[in-house]
Amino acid sequence: MNDEQFMRRVFVLAERGRYSVSPNPMVGCVIVRDGSILSEGFHERAGGPHAEIVALNACGDPRGATLYTNLEPCSHHGRTGPCAEAIIRAGIARVVVAMTDPHEIVDGRGIAALRAAGIEVTTDVLEADARRLNEKFAWSVTQKLPFVLLKAGMTLDGKLATVAHESQWITSEAARQKSLALREEFDAILVGSGTVKEDNPRLTRRLNLASGITPWTRVVLDGDGEVPPHSQIVSDGGRTILFTGKPSNFTRSDSLEIISIEGRADLVSVLRELHTRGIRSVLVEGGSMLHSEFIRRGLWQKMIAFIAPLIIGGPEAPAILQGQGVSRLTEGYRFRFDRVEFVGGDLMVVAYPT
Repeated sequence: MNDEQFMRRVFVLAERGRYSVSPNPMVGCVIVRDGSILSEGFHERAGGPHAEIVALNACGDPRGATLYTNLEPCSHHGRTGPCAEAIIRAGIARVVVAMTDPHEIVDGRGIAALRAAGIEVTTDVLEADARRLNEKFAWSVTQKLPFVLLKAGMTLDGKLATVAHESQWITSEAARQKSLALREEFDAILVGSGTVKEDNPRLTRRLNLASGITPWTRVVLDGDGEVPPHSQIVSDGGRTILFTGKPSNFTRSDSLEIISIEGRADLVSVLRELHTRGIRSVLVEGGSMLHSEFIRRGLWQKMIAFIAPLIIGGPEAPAILQGQGVSRLTEGYRFRFDRVEFVGGDLMVVAYPT
């Protein structure tokens, strides 16, 4: 087996932390000697041992072996000790890294420490795959903003609901389950006041996949003060942040944080506020006006659309892009399709900005 084959095994291990490591990255580790795997490990939960430490502890004698990891070993004291020092003490002869850690407190220092200790370091093995794996982490630590995923269930003609605002259910049960799984890996869900007023949702996690230290947070933008004070999302005891133009309508509590705003919420300011509160990724579920503003302002990093084999029409029906359209194709909001797959009877389209 070559470096890429062992690194692909590392990715499989890292994926096991998808629902539990936030705000940390997903990391896997494999220790190899003479083409045979001696031990494996992955980072299971923020605050717990890193993948390299797990693999080293499971390895009888790592001296002279090669260690594979998808992210540069840390070189600082955080919740745990520096992995680079542990690798050096263990007598590892070679380290293969998929990508440099973009966090400012690491950013090449771990690799430099390993090389200074005489360890051979190979970098950039399947780097693009590694960056995709930890796209939320990489964006949040470099931009100081949460990674934003736009998620929508829509008809083939781009409608999120009928002219009567009926939307349950456009997509299949399989698509809805896939959508619920996304909530388990993101730190927060963001909706507009219209969604709360019309549907009175709870926006909870229901699959019991998440087990990380970052609390699940519902975020509501309510510039016009339309959210009813007794809505489930502000009264059920779950963690909620409410940006509202009428803060006097609500009572603050341990679970409800109220941020006063004037007029329509500025999305960049909202995202900054969320980042300062430890939220590193945000799932935007709507409604139509909120999706439209994120698209127009180019504030999204990824989009997942579940498209049902259904056409409903109606110029007044809420759509993924509402309001004034463009007059020229060159003014359109372009993006890049990443992949398409069937989910039940629907299509799941994954896209990124160009």
